[in-house]
Amino acid sequence: MSDIESLAAKRRRRRTFWYLVLLAAVVGGAAWLVLNRPWEPKPAIVGVEVVTEGPASRVLAINGRVKPTEQVEISSTVSGRILSVAAAEGELVTEGTPLLVIDDTQQRATVAQARSQLNGAEAQRNKAQVDLERAEALTASVSQRSLDDARLAAETAQEEVDRLSSLLDQAEDLLAQHIVKAPFDGTILSRGADAGQVVSSSTPLFLIADLATLHAEASVDELYASEMRRGLPVMARPAGHSELIAGEVIHVSPSVDASTGGRLVRVSLPGAGERNLPVGLTVMLNIEVEARDNAITIPREALAAAGQPAVYVVEDGRAVLRPVQYIDWPSDRLMVTQGLSGGETLIVDSTLVEADGALVAVGE
Repeated sequence: MSDIESLAAKRRRRRTFWYLVLLAAVVGGAAWLVLNRPWEPKPAIVGVEVVTEGPASRVLAINGRVKPTEQVEISSTVSGRILSVAAAEGELVTEGTPLLVIDDTQQRATVAQARSQLNGAEAQRNKAQVDLERAEALTASVSQRSLDDARLAAETAQEEVDRLSSLLDQAEDLLAQHIVKAPFDGTILSRGADAGQVVSSSTPLFLIADLATLHAEASVDELYASEMRRGLPVMARPAGHSELIAGEVIHVSPSVDASTGGRLVRVSLPGAGERNLPVGLTVMLNIEVEARDNAITIPREALAAAGQPAVYVVEDGRAVLRPVQYIDWPSDRLMVTQGLSGGETLIVDSTLVEADGALVAVGE
């Protein structure tokens, strides 16, 4: 075979190859069109759940802090230099225990002077009383005026004794205030003074608390503040602890803090004192606001972005928009009050549906 004939044969084979490639492409494209039918609408693949009724609760989850039920900031009612401090932070004290002593030199002198004046007044009163008794015994030989003068002198002397006695009591009471004492059994949470320091009535000296009874304090956002009331059950878990504490709401502030938009609530923590929970520890609180035996709940993602609250349910292979009413609550699932009934098929993610009436298919 000549070179010319060989070259022609190669060209024929090349054309045949490309004819076959083109034919395969045409056949494949036709098969794809037949199988996929792109001109026909395709159903969206969606996840669903069957609507059921059952027990459900509305629970508000917030963080609080451990607080002592009884806590007092102690300061002195007198000013002066601290002579000694007898209590340290973390120390257990009993009611009446001396915590701190303030220099009382000047006040002791005041007490001594008041006592001396009282002693002199008592001597004058005793003398006036003797004179009165003598005058009363000699009624027949003394004038009525002399008798009246003796009685007046005795009364005046007694009034002076009463006045100076009251002043002495005040001076001794002020002297006693130079010793700061514990107002109740408790633990010193903090100490703000040292020996040699000059303090006034506005100086915080100690923070003392009774750690036998503890509670938790939390601020509830004003969006849910109206739901708070005493007696609501609470499950509390202190940070770093796995065991739960069953308590209840024991106090609800009558007002909302305008600066924070929060409403203060207090929750009991039975047995927290025995657990040695430190004051200020974070506590996760689950407050059960409402519990229903037969309720319908849906995922929050099921809500459609429609003009009114609605969800999509599957009917005859199509997504049907269904208006609903629900209780808005900060949780993954919402409690529906109207619009759904048990047994219906709910589309759990409304963003997968293009419009009301769209074709849908349930995915695995």
